[in-house]
Amino acid sequence: MKVQRIRLSNTDQVRWVVLDDDFVPIQPILSYLMFLDDLDRSPNTIRTIAHHLKQFWEYLHDAHLCWTEIDIVQFAGFITWLRRPDPSIISIEWQQAKRTNATIDQMVGSVQCFYVFHARLGTVPALPLYQLSMPYRRRYKPFLHGIAKAKPEFTRVVSVKRERRKPKTLTQEQVQTLIAACTHTRDKFLLMLMYQTGMRVGQCLGLKHEDLNVEDGEIHIVPRDGNPNGARAKSRDTHTIPGLPDLMSLYTDYLIDDLGALEADALPDFLFVNLFAGEIGHPMTYASVMSLVKKLIQRTGIRFTPHMFRHTRATTWIRDDNLPIAVVSRLLTHVSIQTTNDTYLQLSPEDLKRALMNGRERRHGDIPE
Repeated sequence: MKVQRIRLSNTDQVRWVVLDDDFVPIQPILSYLMFLDDLDRSPNTIRTIAHHLKQFWEYLHDAHLCWTEIDIVQFAGFITWLRRPDPSIISIEWQQAKRTNATIDQMVGSVQCFYVFHARLGTVPALPLYQLSMPYRRRYKPFLHGIAKAKPEFTRVVSVKRERRKPKTLTQEQVQTLIAACTHTRDKFLLMLMYQTGMRVGQCLGLKHEDLNVEDGEIHIVPRDGNPNGARAKSRDTHTIPGLPDLMSLYTDYLIDDLGALEADALPDFLFVNLFAGEIGHPMTYASVMSLVKKLIQRTGIRFTPHMFRHTRATTWIRDDNLPIAVVSRLLTHVSIQTTNDTYLQLSPEDLKRALMNGRERRHGDIPE
């Protein structure tokens, strides 16, 4: 059983399918993935869901269960199966879970949505995977509670409490070392862009030259479908974020040093293109960026991912620059400020102590010894 990437010959579109042991697409999963594709879900999201459903199908095989006849107890058994280091071996001793709670909860959520889809189609009986509950069932009610009608909310019956993980970041020295290790201006500009703006790598690869306003110091993140390199902005709205002068100066160097060497009649449409390998002048892909990452890890010994630049910038804005969380959320192009709060506002005991000391300084001036 495997997840397979396929490319449609008529549209050149990439899709994902789950194949059984005979290399035949599993039809229930295929219909759901096609549904997600029709809804214009991100290819990366669809790929992740495909892997989750593959794991679920392996659980059904190991437990000798039929996917159309599973009950809620058997569905919950999927969680125990995911936690075992080796599902085929039952150990009487405690062993470290194979996956984190966050990963397991994400996988369970993918399978639940799969069943909701097929229940609405009538393929399977509806499983009680969600329940209606009234909000604010806590002891303390919010202000003006009871004046407005509270609508019932759907909550998942089967879920796993996620652990809160601190985002992995880089130090200032590590960032400078990585940028200095780049041998081409294009690569320095790409790393500097991710570090200074907190942009996702997909947003960077989807940029076109027309999206940069050097004179006003602005970068426009424009969602576009069907980019030839598969880059996606992960947003349906256009966002404008500031580009600092030194970043725009590096962009000018990139135009002269690297793009000027192409000796083309006009600039390529996309901002980041292949210059030294692959199809010269074509947009860079995620694979090209990861190839650069591997080279920089070998040169510097610093293990990192492109997304760590985003985490580093967001953490710096909040902890060092003291930017309001609402401003950071807008700069990161988050849809909800709650996402920013849950991801980055994890206060350590040192943060709490620092906040209390700063408060005393503002009220009383110098802190007495």
